[in-house]
Amino acid sequence: MPSTAAASDARRATQNGRDEVTELSRALRSLSARPSNDSRANADRRALFRRVNALVTSGVDCASLFPDVVVNAHASDPGCKKMIYGFITRHARRNGELAILTVNALQKDSGDRDSTIRGLAIRSLASLGVKDLLEYSVTAVERGLDDDEAYPRATAAMGALKIYDVDAKTVRESEILEKLRKMLVSDTEEVVVGNCLIVLKEIDGAESLATKPIVYALINRIKSFSEWNQVLILDLVARYKIENADETFDIMNALESRLAVPNSAIVLGTVKVFLTATLEMPDIHQQVLERIKAPLFTLANSGMAETSYAVWAHLRLLVRRAPVLFATDYKSFYFRMSDSSAVKNLKLAMLVAVADAQNTYDIVTEITEYATDTDECIAAASVRAVGDIALKAADELEGIVDRLLQYFDLDIEHVTAETVLAVADIVRKRPAHATQCVEAMKNIDLYDVQEPSARATLIWFYGEYGEHIPMAPYFVEPVLTNMVNESDPKVRAQLLTCAMKLFFKRPPETQAMLGAALAACVRDANQEVRDLANTYYRLLQKDVCAAERVVNSRDDSPIYTFKETMAEDKVFDKVFAEFNTLSVLYGRPAETFIDPEAAARRRARTIQDEDEIDDVKRDEEEKEQQDMGGASLLDHADMIDFGDEEKASTPTSRSGSAADLLSLLEIDVPPQASTTSTLALDPAPALDPASFQSKWTSASLVASGLQATLRSVSVSGATQITAHLTSKGIATMASGGPPDAMKFFFYAVDASVRDIFLVEAMVDARARGSTFTIKCDGRGSNFVAFQRLFADALASVP
Repeated sequence: MPSTAAASDARRATQNGRDEVTELSRALRSLSARPSNDSRANADRRALFRRVNALVTSGVDCASLFPDVVVNAHASDPGCKKMIYGFITRHARRNGELAILTVNALQKDSGDRDSTIRGLAIRSLASLGVKDLLEYSVTAVERGLDDDEAYPRATAAMGALKIYDVDAKTVRESEILEKLRKMLVSDTEEVVVGNCLIVLKEIDGAESLATKPIVYALINRIKSFSEWNQVLILDLVARYKIENADETFDIMNALESRLAVPNSAIVLGTVKVFLTATLEMPDIHQQVLERIKAPLFTLANSGMAETSYAVWAHLRLLVRRAPVLFATDYKSFYFRMSDSSAVKNLKLAMLVAVADAQNTYDIVTEITEYATDTDECIAAASVRAVGDIALKAADELEGIVDRLLQYFDLDIEHVTAETVLAVADIVRKRPAHATQCVEAMKNIDLYDVQEPSARATLIWFYGEYGEHIPMAPYFVEPVLTNMVNESDPKVRAQLLTCAMKLFFKRPPETQAMLGAALAACVRDANQEVRDLANTYYRLLQKDVCAAERVVNSRDDSPIYTFKETMAEDKVFDKVFAEFNTLSVLYGRPAETFIDPEAAARRRARTIQDEDEIDDVKRDEEEKEQQDMGGASLLDHADMIDFGDEEKASTPTSRSGSAADLLSLLEIDVPPQASTTSTLALDPAPALDPASFQSKWTSASLVASGLQATLRSVSVSGATQITAHLTSKGIATMASGGPPDAMKFFFYAVDASVRDIFLVEAMVDARARGSTFTIKCDGRGSNFVAFQRLFADALASVP
């Protein structure tokens, strides 16, 4: 069998590896007695160590070779030393006892005459990662920082950070940091200064280094540093608080040459310095933007695709900040044959930003050509761009809306879908164009659009402007008949709302349609759709006139700013403050994608009291849970105000009897549970696993995404939770998992109507949070009440 053959091959490979390890052990032992300066022996050692590294890379356990490698550590060849030290540090991290065998050899080599070997030994001592041997590592690093050669000093500087990651207190109590701070300003070798900057930035923080002596010392020597170190220096300069205008000009003059280098990171770092330094000087800030355009356009149109994208992303940020300054350069944002899809998307965003009264028609004419792009995403984005330009254009530029509506004539499905979405925003923001837009859309059938969000928007048009679209009820009716085939719940919810709106505008044509919609939606698998259907039903039952006012409440006043735009503006300000970082490429602040736990671990090393760390973390968790776990949607009161109760109960001349109206709809809605009834669970429910699985699959009532916060901080396992819920009448079908990812399946039985409630719950005891899904097999009279009961029971686990 194949599996047997594979297992046999694996055993054979393992045995071959063991045989080779034995052979290498004998060979290394035989070489250990050879002199350190024997060139032939060193060549043999290099060959053997290459084989050892190959075995380690392939996953063979070579720990037994450790003593044989150590006894060859006297070899004077740097190549041998590097491979020996790599093997030693790899295995010493896993076994502290083995590391002890290497300390003497490494200490001896840290004083070798060869500076390369000294540096390698210092790096290896600092990389051992064994807390009990830190005193040897600290001594080696301190001696390395005083070395006459650059390589040992640079290696020792980086070694300080490695020791800091093992034990911060040891580094802070030694003289290492003080030496590094002096070397940052006074050392003559740029590679050493660069490493000192890296280490001190990690340990002390960049803000503490942004002082005049350090910044000036680094700026004066910036041309002699490596490209990476230049980027670090520019980031430090950008954090420096400039005292006056003269200092601003001095710094910009000193860094002017950095705008002409071919490295994009250096250019962007310099741009950040210039922009940050002139924020309080509007006139100079504008001149800086004019100055940096040329080098940025040069970089964006040359180099690799990845580099080009990074530069274009920063240009997009600058264009959004000062669109007027880039308005005359709009042709620079036209597509090129070599542009990637990502760059094209950025260029479309910039074309929208720079569009004004003088160039709008040229830009729209160019973008219109992109709608037939073979890339559907780019074609859709170009339509969206024209829509965005139409939204920001002045009312007199009506030709832009005409251009947008012409996309319907292309009869391309994804173009039509995106055009529908764009037109919807125009109608909402500029109601004056509603007649023109509705006229262009009145013959678009729902079957012409397949994208869910576009279908939902088109349905919204049918309902919102049904009085102007003769075929609206007939476009919607066949889809309503087959509502179960609509996979997207937003589309189903919009179909129900559309039926409600059309019912009040064209009752004879849509009466049966509304009945069918309500009948289907009150039994929908999605909770939001069910809630919406029940709300509409109760609204009609309460007061038909009020229902019409609520459903058909269109406001024809123009909208000047969408809420989404205001949210984007807040994000933009944060992203601009993080110029020349990944935030610009992602288009969102660093706080949204950086692991907070990793940042907390680094911050924790600066706090001496571990108890204080735990207190701070606990406070932050409690605050977050309070913010997220406040009032539940289940606790919200009815948000529809019908005015005086007695008046609402009296039928008006227009509405007639609400009961009569509902009877015409010919629907059977499950009876509403009495608000005064109480839920009582069977104290000893019985359900076998097969029945649980069957009912879980077939249950029609579902509530998903529910949350509860555990009040207790001492929950340690699944048994504690299951025992508590059992006392509440909630039995456990299955449970398991570690404390931070426990999974449960519960069930309970309504003692009065015998409905069966099924629950799937995920609990993180450490974060004191849980999410769960509840299903009901039955009429669901107390479905909402059980959701509250379960959430309370889970939260109250002792």
